[in-house]
Amino acid sequence: MEIKDFVASYGELFNGETWYGNSIMKSLENVALQFWNEKPKNTKKTIAEIVCHIIDWRYFVIEKLKENTFFDIKLNSKADWRENVSVRTTEEKESMFSELKKSQETLIGLVKEKDALWLEEKTMGKAYSNKYMLEGILQHDVYHLGQINLINSQLKTE
Repeated sequence: MEIKDFVASYGELFNGETWYGNSIMKSLENVALQFWNEKPKNTKKTIAEIVCHIIDWRYFVIEKLKENTFFDIKLNSKADWRENVSVRTTEEKESMFSELKKSQETLIGLVKEKDALWLEEKTMGKAYSNKYMLEGILQHDVYHLGQINLINSQLKTE
């Protein structure tokens, strides 16, 4: 993939028309407020927790795009999964949408500044390439988008 391909893929996944279903924003707009903090049976995370997790990993990539060698997120830490996440009001939901949109705008803006050679370079402070990181955040978002849609569909039928 080239830089322009990553930018197009991020746009499509975030607020476009994907071949596999609704985009992140369309999916989240379809989640009723009462479902943001609910967990269906045998589910460990809420939609609100997953959205924060998506945002935080996008900020990981943003820090790496800014060449921050030392920024990191340890798996299963408070930085990976925020504690006490709650969306109970329309204002809180809109605030989370705003944070997610900001992460999208910042991510796209920084990716657009990079060139093809940058893709093959090592990610700052990591053993993998920048291309691997950019592909990874796309996969990460799609994976969690599936969880969000599954949780939402389960809650609608309970």
